[in-house]
Amino acid sequence: MKKCLNFPYTVIDSEIICEHKKARVDPTDISTVHNHDGYEVVLFLKGDVNMMVEPELFKMEPGDIFFISPLVFHGVDLEDVSGYERIVINVQYEYLKSLGDSETDFSTLFRSTNSANMNHLRIPKESIPKFIAVAKNLEEALHSECYGHSVLAKAYLAEFLLLTCKYSENVPPQKKSSTMPVAVAKVLEYIDKHLSDEITINTMSAELHYSSDHLSRAFSEATGDSLKHYINAKKIALAQKLLLENNSPYDVCFMVGYNNYSSFSRRFSTQIGVSPKQYQLSNRVG
Repeated sequence: MKKCLNFPYTVIDSEIICEHKKARVDPTDISTVHNHDGYEVVLFLKGDVNMMVEPELFKMEPGDIFFISPLVFHGVDLEDVSGYERIVINVQYEYLKSLGDSETDFSTLFRSTNSANMNHLRIPKESIPKFIAVAKNLEEALHSECYGHSVLAKAYLAEFLLLTCKYSENVPPQKKSSTMPVAVAKVLEYIDKHLSDEITINTMSAELHYSSDHLSRAFSEATGDSLKHYINAKKIALAQKLLLENNSPYDVCFMVGYNNYSSFSRRFSTQIGVSPKQYQLSNRVG
């Protein structure tokens, strides 16, 4: 992947965002590993693209549709920046909860038997135009100023997700075909298991029986991110979840492996844009 150590966390500032993206992508605009505070759906239509959803890397085919849960790191590697076409839908966390009812929990689309953080389906080629048409209606409703446009947008989003539910029942989940290098997959697994500890590259390389230089280089080539940057970003993502569960910011500092609250608060503020306490207060429900 192209190295692009940009701000890794994105706030979804609208209840729904829907974009059918066809334009040429400039390599400098490519954001590799990153996450959002809400749900993301990516329907791949065309291009030479690898999709990373931690801890796996997939070669994408037309009709591949990924459902990515909040705060899960993901990114793309474009072999050819000129032909990348996809539909991307972002939905705020609370809005998705309100979209369904007691019998319809749309959040189940964003997990599978293989992963609590992601679901991957492949839509039959002959059915892709149906999804494109509904997404077009959704995008038009979101940009309309006509009376009732927000209600219409909600209906189109529900239609898109219900259409997917139909295929999730009739189309088997995709078998794992990850092309993630073995060493990098081991690193990702190690980081997940030790997020509450103080992780050093030297300790990790010794336990995984690789040189630190090899792990750092392999990780950067596969993800576009530096290993140290990714570890810190993952810890802050865990801190967000813990803060939303009403743990005190001071306790969260130590729960994610930091030994100094000032360092933790500074890192959190740099990545998220607000302090841990401000984040917790702004996301408090009720």
